[in-house]
Amino acid sequence: MTYSGGQQAVFGPVPSRRLGLSLGVDLVYPKTCPLDCIYCELGRTTVHTTQRGVFRDVDQVLAQVERRLGELAEPPDFLTLAGSGEPTLHLELGRAIAGLRKLGVGRVAVLTNGVLLSDPRVRDDLAEAQVVIPSLDAATQEVFEAINRPAPGLIIDDVIEGLRAFAAGFQGRLWLEILLAAGVNDSPEHLEALGEAARGIGPELVQLNTVIRPPAVAGVKALGATRLEAIAAGLGLPCEVSAPPTARAGLDRGQAGDQVVEMTRRRPCTLSDVAAAVGLDSEGAQRLLHELSRQGKLEIEEHSGETYYRGV
Repeated sequence: MTYSGGQQAVFGPVPSRRLGLSLGVDLVYPKTCPLDCIYCELGRTTVHTTQRGVFRDVDQVLAQVERRLGELAEPPDFLTLAGSGEPTLHLELGRAIAGLRKLGVGRVAVLTNGVLLSDPRVRDDLAEAQVVIPSLDAATQEVFEAINRPAPGLIIDDVIEGLRAFAAGFQGRLWLEILLAAGVNDSPEHLEALGEAARGIGPELVQLNTVIRPPAVAGVKALGATRLEAIAAGLGLPCEVSAPPTARAGLDRGQAGDQVVEMTRRRPCTLSDVAAAVGLDSEGAQRLLHELSRQGKLEIEEHSGETYYRGV
């Protein structure tokens, strides 16, 4: 199937908790995904599908990436396939990864929900990425449906087996992300099952996360830092609790406004996120956000006592 439409394919660079300075690359359109996770910072899934297709034109995406790289004062640490939907849905994912690697800037990472890795063609497409970060939030079908709200036909046992198969043959770095939401997937019994599944996959690292940004479903709550640290210690795998990104100065000040709008369309950001992304101090970032909000380009949301800005 071929799709059309959507916004710019390239966004950022974005200061990432996991990947340092990351230039984001969208292969699919907002929001196309096999899951409709209750915690997703992008909001509800509008195209809920497991069917792979041709979304953005890969040659045009690569040209956009090359053009953006030429505008930057500092090269990014990673070129990251992520953004507004699930990148493994794109039938030309393998060609996109190969093209990004040929640019010779940063490393190529793929953020994926991992649910299509039961398909050997998807595993082959991902093989040339240097870092793959799949997610796994559930170890039982009941919890899978509660937290990730999968498209019809997705079975968590198949998802876990696909992750195991990919990990067994992948030559790059595999980091598994687990996101925990209070009262949804954090019971002792489920954490034990989730830990067993993660150990069976055998990632280099587990990145333990919780609900940081405004979620798709109101009322989804985060776990506290102390509890996350205790869970991390009991997983039986190398594990880190995700920390906020650090600032990187001097990034493309002339196009800071456009960069902030594109970045916040993908995910709501705090003042500190924006300051780190465009290399401004807190006062300068606040002035920029105020002006963009006044122009109707940003909306303001409150979540867990924190102010977030979302691109319109």
